[in-house]
Amino acid sequence: MKNVYFINNVTRGGKTYLEYLIPALNALRDKYHCIVLQTDKSGLSRQEAEEILDFPVEQVGVDVISHLQSQIIISNDAWVGRLLDESNFGIFITHGNVGMPTKDKYYYSELTSYWDVLIASSRSGLELVTAGLQAYRRDRKNLKALVADGIVLRGDLRNTTPVSTLPIKIPNFFAAPQASQKTSDRHVVGLLPTQLGICPSHASLYENLQTVINTVKAQIPHATFILRPYMADLEHPTVKELCEQLTAHEWISIDQPGTSSTVFYQQCDTIITDASTGGVSFMLNTGKLPIYYVPTAEEHNPTVETWLAQMDNLLPIATNRDELKDLALGFSLLTTADSYFIYKKFYESQYGNLSAPQDVFLDLVEHRHASKFCQLTIDSFGNLDQRLAD
Repeated sequence: MKNVYFINNVTRGGKTYLEYLIPALNALRDKYHCIVLQTDKSGLSRQEAEEILDFPVEQVGVDVISHLQSQIIISNDAWVGRLLDESNFGIFITHGNVGMPTKDKYYYSELTSYWDVLIASSRSGLELVTAGLQAYRRDRKNLKALVADGIVLRGDLRNTTPVSTLPIKIPNFFAAPQASQKTSDRHVVGLLPTQLGICPSHASLYENLQTVINTVKAQIPHATFILRPYMADLEHPTVKELCEQLTAHEWISIDQPGTSSTVFYQQCDTIITDASTGGVSFMLNTGKLPIYYVPTAEEHNPTVETWLAQMDNLLPIATNRDELKDLALGFSLLTTADSYFIYKKFYESQYGNLSAPQDVFLDLVEHRHASKFCQLTIDSFGNLDQRLAD
């Protein structure tokens, strides 16, 4: 029976990132010899991971990963791609259910370029991954080596195929508006910054919390807030100091570490984020709407500009204080039918007619680059090779 290795290695990723492996594992566990490897970086014990996956897990060091040969490897962490032997066929599951307005013009291709297949759970994510890889490989000969934290065993100039699927971790499409539990004296705003260093300068929610909170509070005086720091930032001195300052206000609380995103979403009437795909996950899980606060700067940023164009008329986006003020007031007046209209339009645009991830993983493992889902491939020069659908 053919082996398929699953690798859980996201730094302090916990349950949030381990769950990205579940659709692939469930699709393959009865047909192939599946082996789940987890490193100490993940923030989970072996027992915790086994309980979440309902499957045996081996706790290993990264050296074990570097010795795998001629295997199929599926991972939730892009970094380990550089450690794979050339003989392996590697599939990386990108994070989130939509693209992100990040400052990286290569869309993190210095990490993802080591993989044979990239799974993107949206059309916008596929577009950004593809554009980033093309730009990275065209510029690669002019770039210095981008690896500063370890030996690279694998080439980053290879044939890579981005594939889009239905969302990896999201329940089925809501066929009707979701019943609202909101009361007139309650308006809970979740504050969901993405990881430090992801957003362009001065665009991080951490940097704009005072503006965001004051703007919303001016429009909705009874609003309360829950800050959910990015898990890898919890011990950062700036974030720790910020949390201490915010908790001085009785109407601001900090989400407890280890709280699942689902529980967090259930507490909120809306979520404000800078770039986190958790904003979209909130909408897909609840039918309620997020606000993306993406302050624009004068300097050219191809990823942010592309994302803004992709999401125009699809997501509620504020690029300055006045737009945020209008959205905050408008959100307090939205009906469930209004929210559902926006949710449905977004869902159909990003996921309409895409295949379930389970079906995609099965076909990729069986046929690799010849899979029916591999409709475009980016070569080592950044050229795009598209084939007609069967």
